[in-house]
Amino acid sequence: MKYLYTLILAIGLINFSRAQTEKQYGEKFTFDVKNEQDPHFVLADNYNTFLLTVLNVDGIGAGHEMIVRKFDQKNTLVDTYQFDFPKIAPTGTFYSYLGYAESTNGKVAVFAEGHHGKTGEADIYKFEFDKATAKFTSTVLATSPIVSLNKSGDFYTERSLNGRFVALNYHKYRDKGGPDKNLLIVIEAATLNVAWQKEVSFADEFTSQNYTVTNSGKVVLVRDMKGSKKGITYLSVISGAGQEDKHFDNQVFPNLIKAVSIGSQEYLVAFNSDAKNFREDYFNNVMLYDLNAGKILNNTKIREFASVNKLTDVDIRDIELQNNEIHIFAEAKSKAPEPQRQTGSMMSLTNFDVAYNWGPAFLFVMSFDGQLKVTKKISTDHNTKADLYHSFGVINMRGTYYINAGDAFGVSSLTNTFDPGPTLISLNNFTGAKYINQLITYFPDRGSLLLGCTYGNGQMALVSVTGVK
Repeated sequence: MKYLYTLILAIGLINFSRAQTEKQYGEKFTFDVKNEQDPHFVLADNYNTFLLTVLNVDGIGAGHEMIVRKFDQKNTLVDTYQFDFPKIAPTGTFYSYLGYAESTNGKVAVFAEGHHGKTGEADIYKFEFDKATAKFTSTVLATSPIVSLNKSGDFYTERSLNGRFVALNYHKYRDKGGPDKNLLIVIEAATLNVAWQKEVSFADEFTSQNYTVTNSGKVVLVRDMKGSKKGITYLSVISGAGQEDKHFDNQVFPNLIKAVSIGSQEYLVAFNSDAKNFREDYFNNVMLYDLNAGKILNNTKIREFASVNKLTDVDIRDIELQNNEIHIFAEAKSKAPEPQRQTGSMMSLTNFDVAYNWGPAFLFVMSFDGQLKVTKKISTDHNTKADLYHSFGVINMRGTYYINAGDAFGVSSLTNTFDPGPTLISLNNFTGAKYINQLITYFPDRGSLLLGCTYGNGQMALVSVTGVK
């Protein structure tokens, strides 16, 4: 049976590679490569595709905008809709972009937090675009007093794996000896309405370090000790109806968690460590935790991220459940080498912005009982500059994964053993294009892929790959 599956997959790959695929480049358009954030294809229909980005610049040349670009079937830009974030304080407003959600009724929303300087307040906004009317609306979801701009707390956003919920977490500034407070707002993506909202307060010494949102709309907070203090980390599971704590049998520090559902049961996938020491140690294990039972099913030692020089973070790009397995796609983030400075000149006194790279990237294959079965390195450019560009994008087409690793590697499939297959779509066409690897989507009715690439610092184009069946 395994031989038959392999044969069918091989035939499928041959048919794909022999198909008359063709790249169609749309006209270039103006795009701020340095400052536009988090591009996504949204609101697609039979006639148009929309590209959503957020411009968020403070200081000199400040600008805070939600930008929605509309394209026709030939990837030609036909309209651009821009919405300026409100300027509340006379001295300006400092904004943080939190994330986005796309509804099922032709609307897309951006969430942002704004500090209003001397007003002493922080607002959480929802900026919504309706493609039927091409109009924007602005809604304040919550307002909270702040001590100062430096003591205003932290804002985070997480999306459930099924895409149904977006959870906003305002982790408020904590006074010495005071409670640890989190304002949680869970958005139902289909309607862009608030599913539930509440503030939770903790009087213990622990702090809320990481969190995730489940496919049923619950928020799971990781409660951990700050700094060099040691303690048994625990979880707090919060819904609109209540709150419940979950514990570990031994000392575990979940540093990156994502909720998954297997049937009706909820679990956590967590990269974790058993000691709170150095950043390089934070992702030394991968764990499956039964959230309902409050039990670790398995926690396996891994070394893939520990070997990354100057590691700063790990990002889970996607998790897929198929063939009774959990497939975890993740990439490392690290500090880039510092630029050379000219000694004996003013250049040696210049403060350079810290730059980061994405990569390397890995696929971890886990059974439903938490056993780590396979670990595979994904072929990517390890020096992909962070912020706009990730090291890879992944799409699941009828059970087969296709990895977009950009200019040098193109788009290739993974075999049934999760090894890289042949390059199915070459993207290196010597036009100077740099692909935004994660900006990729598939239209099964059209049999085409849509990608995005930039040119220098001021232009972008959309690229269709047709003949993809």
